[in-house]
Amino acid sequence: MQRGHPDSAASWTRKALAMLEEAADKRVAAQTRSYFKSGEAPHSMGISAPKAREIEKRIYQAVKHEWSIADAFRFADILIHNRYLEAKGVGILLLSRYAKDFDEGLLSTVRGWLGAGHCSNWASTDGLSMSVLTPLLRRTPRLLDEMKNWTESECLWIRRAAAVSLIPLARRGEHLDTAYAVAAALLDDHEDLMHKAVGWLLRECGKTDAARLEAFLLAQGARIPRTALRYAIERFPPARRKQLLRETRPC
Repeated sequence: MQRGHPDSAASWTRKALAMLEEAADKRVAAQTRSYFKSGEAPHSMGISAPKAREIEKRIYQAVKHEWSIADAFRFADILIHNRYLEAKGVGILLLSRYAKDFDEGLLSTVRGWLGAGHCSNWASTDGLSMSVLTPLLRRTPRLLDEMKNWTESECLWIRRAAAVSLIPLARRGEHLDTAYAVAAALLDDHEDLMHKAVGWLLRECGKTDAARLEAFLLAQGARIPRTALRYAIERFPPARRKQLLRETRPC
């Protein structure tokens, strides 16, 4: 990775936090917490997603002619360690601007962030997965095999990232073999958040090859958690959805 300007990244991190604090709204914070189950709600400043994106854009416009991927990484790393949901999001968004310069070493860094609990909610994990991991996997396809290994992690967020990072690829019919392998590996997961992630991944797989999705569902049968199945079959005609629910019901 290129050497950056650590003082610049640190300075802009302080400015970003000041901008976020100025935009904070307690009512929005309460609404944000309502999107999470009791006990898993992250710390929120109370900033809408459009406002957070606006702040990130302002920062990027100011630094884009000066910063390298090293600076963007330093900025993101500082904010990922911040406890607030919105700070993490701004760091992730700005880092994603440098996707063309991602190298494969970033994969282990992201796993470290997730494993250390710096993205311990579905929103931060999904943002990191689709904004950083997906372009990294698209840029370096040999890393796709590592996603299968992530399914064996004891960390919920690493397992969720394994599925969610593949969703934008599956939506376009890319790397479906890996997507189905990851989905199959996660079918026995006991976490509801994983059932939803697997169902979401399967639904996107079916957008370009519905027949393959149907065959997978019938082959796996009662192994598929019902929540995952309902997500997966959302795009099927109503009559076929009911039939698939019957045909995969546990005995």
